[in-house]
Amino acid sequence: MNRKIDAYFILQLVLGAALIVFGIMAFNGYNSAGQEAMRGLNKMFGKSNDLFPMIFGVVQLVAGAALVAGLFISISDNLFRIIHLVICIFFLISIIMNFFLSNFVEPDFVRWLGALLPQLIILLSLWIIGEQN
Repeated sequence: MNRKIDAYFILQLVLGAALIVFGIMAFNGYNSAGQEAMRGLNKMFGKSNDLFPMIFGVVQLVAGAALVAGLFISISDNLFRIIHLVICIFFLISIIMNFFLSNFVEPDFVRWLGALLPQLIILLSLWIIGEQN
């Protein structure tokens, strides 16, 4: 695939690399001593230890790899649209779960918004890449 290097190329490359790193971080964080302690506390108090963070980490790794690979190899439009849709849906679910269903405006509005905005920028960047391709 012969693509010219422009802002969309750079955006897709950086976003793909970021998603790969976020996916790796999800695996590292899930197995840390702190996370194991939190899962133990959740179990004691009856909360589930759902695997969404691990599933989301896998989705991030695959999504990042697909975005980077899409720059250098030809991926059919239909396959790219499906991958793009899955990535966007998972990111939106993650944003809703992390910022609206739990931790809503915590610890205060400014910190909450400061954590939410980078996630929205990533989601909108994904949308832009999907529209461009």
